[in-house]
Amino acid sequence: MLKKSASQTIERIKSVLTSPVFMEKNRTSNQNFTRKRKLPFVSLFCFMLSGIKQSIQKGLTDFIQEHTAHKNMTKSAFCQQRVKLKPESFVELNQVLVDDFYTDNEYATHYGRRLLCIDGSTLELPRSPEIIDIFGVNNNDNMIPMSRISTMYDPLNNLIIDGKMDANTCDEYTLAVMLLENIKEDDLIILDRGYGARWLFYLLQQKKANYVVRVQRNFGSDVDSFWDSKEKERIVEVKELPKKSKVKLHKLGVEFKPFTFRLVKIMLNTGEVEVLATSLLDFEKFNLTFLKETYELRWGIEVNYDHLKNHIELGNFTGYSVQAVKQDFFANILLANIQALLVLDAQAELSAKNEAKSLKYEYKINKNLSLGFLKERVVDILMSNKPEYFEELKALFQIEPSPIRKWRKFPRERQRTKRKFYMNQRRAT
Repeated sequence: MLKKSASQTIERIKSVLTSPVFMEKNRTSNQNFTRKRKLPFVSLFCFMLSGIKQSIQKGLTDFIQEHTAHKNMTKSAFCQQRVKLKPESFVELNQVLVDDFYTDNEYATHYGRRLLCIDGSTLELPRSPEIIDIFGVNNNDNMIPMSRISTMYDPLNNLIIDGKMDANTCDEYTLAVMLLENIKEDDLIILDRGYGARWLFYLLQQKKANYVVRVQRNFGSDVDSFWDSKEKERIVEVKELPKKSKVKLHKLGVEFKPFTFRLVKIMLNTGEVEVLATSLLDFEKFNLTFLKETYELRWGIEVNYDHLKNHIELGNFTGYSVQAVKQDFFANILLANIQALLVLDAQAELSAKNEAKSLKYEYKINKNLSLGFLKERVVDILMSNKPEYFEELKALFQIEPSPIRKWRKFPRERQRTKRKFYMNQRRAT
């Protein structure tokens, strides 16, 4: 099985994007995009995908002058045009990208298994009555509009398999179950302690997926006794579930039957002892070293959230409507995945070049710098037929790579800061 290039997958995306069927599915009315406008369907889609973080009018003017025969377009006209585009269009193209990447392709696995992480977060939203009504606000007195988000992420290939966005009152379990629609048999799912639930373990096992989940104390008498014991691992049999858990499973079309899972103790790099629950019951094949190594790979999704929020600026929205917020959210996920594809190609070239050199460190593509180069060229990639654009981008991505210092650790900081992005203070550069 050969490894696909990023250009092959992006060509697949382009063929779907430019098809009449895709436009018909993703316009809000059958009358939309039937007349010649300054921003027809494909142009509108690409402009929104390019990551509009500066002044919308400045970005719009630059786009119109560079990619159309017109001189300008007003922000008001753009706002009227974007209403015609469904946010689901970005979701569908992301699914095309993900499916193509995992089909007939050589990709990184963890001992032969596809490795997936699920984790949630929150996003601060622009203040408008519509957004507050749909998404709700935080629990503090300042009543800031908030949404809950969740992503499924492949940390070995740096791909976001799917993302969900819902009201702030939505719990992480609900979003996680929605994301589980994307898993395949024998996938290995890594979850943090916020997802410790026996009914969820059972659901994963019914889907024939494996899991490694960090659990906390007060998870039940069987787990608590294991915490306090000198045992390093134990098999737990679940003969019964609470009524509420059975109801959840029943709603998902799953009837409960007794099952088993395994508990293990590992020591984190911080010196803390933690307990993991896993469906991998073979003590010898999946020993403590393997499970610790597996769980530590979950950190990749934390790094990806940092990239989404601080480099891609996931919370920097371009409109006050629910539709605009969802368009921006899903467009940013697709942009992140296009970047990931190109980085995989560029990283392979960079690593091959560095193999012949005696370097102190391995080097990786700089995510922030490569994103900047991509945002300036993603429209050209999707709207032109020039293969040289890919080669130019790969060369640019390899500028100023970052050294990999594997054992360097930083403390995790949790603090509430004031709002990062203001709708009426968008920069013009």
